[in-house]
Amino acid sequence: MAEFKLPDLGEGVTEGEVVEWRVHEGDTVQRDQILGVIGTDKATVEIPSPFAGRVEAVLVAEGARIQVGDPLLRVEEVEGPSAEPTVPTKAPALPVPEPRPSSVPVEPRRVPALPSVRRAARQRGIGLESVVGSGVGGRVRMLDLLAQGRRVPLRGLARAMAEHAAIGHRHVPQVTVVLEVDVAALEAQVAEGATAEGSPPPTLLGLICLAILAELAKAPLFNVSLDDQALELVYHDHVQLGIAVQTGDGLLVATIRDADTLSPGTFHQELQRVVTAARAGTLTAAELSGSTFTVSSGGKQGALLATPLVNWPNVAILGVHAIQDRAVVKDGRVAVGRRANLSLSFDHRVIDGMTASGLLYRLEARLAAEQPGPPVR
Repeated sequence: MAEFKLPDLGEGVTEGEVVEWRVHEGDTVQRDQILGVIGTDKATVEIPSPFAGRVEAVLVAEGARIQVGDPLLRVEEVEGPSAEPTVPTKAPALPVPEPRPSSVPVEPRRVPALPSVRRAARQRGIGLESVVGSGVGGRVRMLDLLAQGRRVPLRGLARAMAEHAAIGHRHVPQVTVVLEVDVAALEAQVAEGATAEGSPPPTLLGLICLAILAELAKAPLFNVSLDDQALELVYHDHVQLGIAVQTGDGLLVATIRDADTLSPGTFHQELQRVVTAARAGTLTAAELSGSTFTVSSGGKQGALLATPLVNWPNVAILGVHAIQDRAVVKDGRVAVGRRANLSLSFDHRVIDGMTASGLLYRLEARLAAEQPGPPVR
């Protein structure tokens, strides 16, 4: 009899949550068969079986919190050649008559949803086909189930996000400063579409990120972490830039590694890649952790103003808000200008209001210039 224990998931992850079991007591499993899905604060991963055999007991219920090394299943191993992983082989091709169109069964529409959402729906007798999904492509989220008037526990990614937000809110005495900035030069640069050959064209978010990266090089205090236990500031050699991305399953922070070392063309390419991967749910655990400074943007759906939560253990987050035509005064006359609010939320234990405002004013000047970011390479 062998026990299957939660393996080391890497990236410093020490605990997780059983999101879904793919096997049950009495099932026969093959080596490398997926046994279940484990959710962590970094990502959701599928766990393969290291051996073949029969599941004697499921030791942990779905939704339970577990530590690395905890026993999850008890399996009676199969000895001999049958213990080797089964390699699927194609059956001999046999002539099969083509069915008439009228005999082709119509497959029911599969509603997009995470495994944890499907399980919660089954437990409560809710047909996903009856739920209007608010996620990308109509994906049904946990909050959509909650809207059905029933209690649904937060599981997997939704639970990890809730816990992380609560920890950050408890730890960080947050203050926010706001400044209205001129974005006409940014929009002109986006319209020109100048970028390195083979790279995607620049975006407003990308140009603002490049501008703040240039300013962070002169203001390293905004790129630190605070060790709460030792009360020490941990300075980082490079900027691991977090990008808050709204996905069908909630808000994720994708990390662009060593963002301050990338050329503008490479940066725009990497920004597009991580945002696309975040929305597709294919980011790795490493790409969902380790940020040292974060940028959050609501895009075209952004509000006039918001105060994003500091992404602890970061000490600051830049918020990019709605771009609008606004009345501005130039040379004593009222004119129409392209304006947006930028907010900078920060940990007041590390940064004071004057220092934060200074960074925003320098960022404003850079954004108003014809080339707000580093030169295109």
